[in-house]
Amino acid sequence: MDAKKDYLVSYDFGKAGVWAVLKARSIAEIKAKYPEFEVVKEAPSFLDRSAASTLTFDIDEEPKGLLAEIVHERKK
Repeated sequence: MDAKKDYLVSYDFGKAGVWAVLKARSIAEIKAKYPEFEVVKEAPSFLDRSAASTLTFDIDEEPKGLLAEIVHERKK
């Protein structure tokens, strides 16, 4: 099994968005489990990457916080 890497992701909910780090084995894995996220290859100049990393999730863990909300909204 491949090792996980940190991927910078964004979730746009209209007038604002959330930046986070998602630990996963590949971009494809992220897209399959959380298609709502956009994987960003290079952080925009306005983003402090260390601030985004305060929201870090592991793709293999049970969704909590923001991820739980996204999954909940998807099921509506």
